Amino acid sequence: MNRSRVFSVIFSPLVALLGACTSAITSTPTITICKQTQPGGGAGFQFTTTNGGLGSPFGPFTLNDTQCHTMLVNAGQDHYNAFTENVPAGWLLTNISCNATTSLVTIVGANGNPGFQPGDNTVTIDLNEPHVTCTFVNAQTPHCCGFNLDLSTGQGTVIDPLWTVNGGNAYVTPPSTAWTVNMPPAQWIQPVASPTPSGNVPPGVYKYVVSFTPTPCAMGHLELSGTFAADNDAGAMLDGVHIGTACTNCFNTAAVPFAVNPLTLTSHVLEINVNNLGGFSGLIVNAHVKRICP
Repeated sequence: MNRSRVFSVIFSPLVALLGACTSAITSTPTITICKQTQPGGGAGFQFTTTNGGLGSPFGPFTLNDTQCHTMLVNAGQDHYNAFTENVPAGWLLTNISCNATTSLVTIVGANGNPGFQPGDNTVTIDLNEPHVTCTFVNAQTPHCCGFNLDLSTGQGTVIDPLWTVNGGNAYVTPPSTAWTVNMPPAQWIQPVASPTPSGNVPPGVYKYVVSFTPTPCAMGHLELSGTFAADNDAGAMLDGVHIGTACTNCFNTAAVPFAVNPLTLTSHVLEINVNNLGGFSGLIVNAHVKRICP
């Protein structure tokens, strides 16, 4: 067999293999920018790019949570690459990290410190390795949402929609201004239907109850505050714990205050026990649960 032919047969596959490896080694380098959001699902994060004196060879792009954008870095574009996130309203940029091992990476925006600092929004890369990936992490901006829950009595025409008495209906009734405390817009409620805050009910303790659950929010704290007056002796409790000051002959005194600050973000039961001394039971409450913003 011809020696040259044997050489060709043996080495041709090696040449092909070496050619493939060389092609892989010399393939165009890339820079990849990825997005993560906390909580997940954030969308519409816009990026702009520059490349030294070459302007913006990569062009702007937009990423959503878990998405990545890969750019080929051509000859002459391997240095002074800068990628800037235009942080949208309602979000904070909490971190920028890159997996570079030999490339010069600088994270800037708030200051010249090359590491990430709050307020930075730009990463610059002088690429001297095949591939670098940088991840921009955003978190939603904490905010204080308004919350104002009116727990006042008498928010109905005949039956209070919020309060109950001994597990039954609380009937809205006009106050007798001659002997009851008036706290508009709250109205007197009682266990029986009657045109006056009386009603021929047997002696005993009448439990006036309202349940409520505040809405969650990232900032601010909750406060419960109010005043009450009753017929006859009464005391207020929240979740079984006494709040405020109990009063005797409450309808003959100024409204009694109560408050809880801060109020936990759980379901609560406000209960005012009215001690009916014989034939009468009534209550008026002017109270709110409010979120107090910083």
